[in-house]
Amino acid sequence: MAPRVWFITGCSSGFGWEMTLEALRRGDKVIATARKLERIGKLKDAGADVFGLDVTSSLDDIRRLVWEAYNIYGRIDILVNNAGYIQQGALEEHSGVIANTSSAGSWTNTAGGGLYSATKKALSGATETLRVELEPFGISVTSPEPGDFRSNLLAAGHRFAALHPIPDYDNTPTRAAIEESNSQDHKQPGDLVKGSKIIVDILTQTGCAAGRKIPVRVALGAEACELMRDKCKDTLALLEEWKDVVSDTNHDDVTPTP
Repeated sequence: MAPRVWFITGCSSGFGWEMTLEALRRGDKVIATARKLERIGKLKDAGADVFGLDVTSSLDDIRRLVWEAYNIYGRIDILVNNAGYIQQGALEEHSGVIANTSSAGSWTNTAGGGLYSATKKALSGATETLRVELEPFGISVTSPEPGDFRSNLLAAGHRFAALHPIPDYDNTPTRAAIEESNSQDHKQPGDLVKGSKIIVDILTQTGCAAGRKIPVRVALGAEACELMRDKCKDTLALLEEWKDVVSDTNHDDVTPTP
């Protein structure tokens, strides 16, 4: 089997870094990008083709870089969006895989983390729609949703705190969530190497995912699975509690749904 060609964004650390190394270990080709090219020099040494890519650049600049990367091998088999967005034109042919890395935060709501959770919910929702749109073309679309993995996400310089917090938030769920977050830097339970191996298995349908269809959403880690399960239970309970109140809204000439 010919080596697969990967295009992975956001490779300077975390899942992007580890997935690049995992794919290279399997003999695949990887085009790895990061906002600061100097931060992925070691990935180039390991065999990856590297590009500097800032997803906040103009769409024309992004398209130009993507096509430059595409022309290295003449195809992209697996696209992994770890940072922002990228065009899908290079993949929309007859086969391929698109993975939009989201978060277990798409299944929960943490005080003080509303915008983070909202963006992850939006990304996972967009992924589900893209899956429906591209499935007729033989393209699988999925959203890995990791729980807490030991990365630089909570490290200094990767998040921003209020310079002058107001005392009104003392002894509130928001303050408690912030303090919990502050205490968890590099103490998260998830192992990036193990998690990245599972994601690569899923996207290539090999190893632990051999013989399985690529799922539309992937809760990664025991904590992520628990969050997803709890959200589903809560949603079903809410539906049961209110269905007799909210269901009777059709016109009288409509046959009731069994």
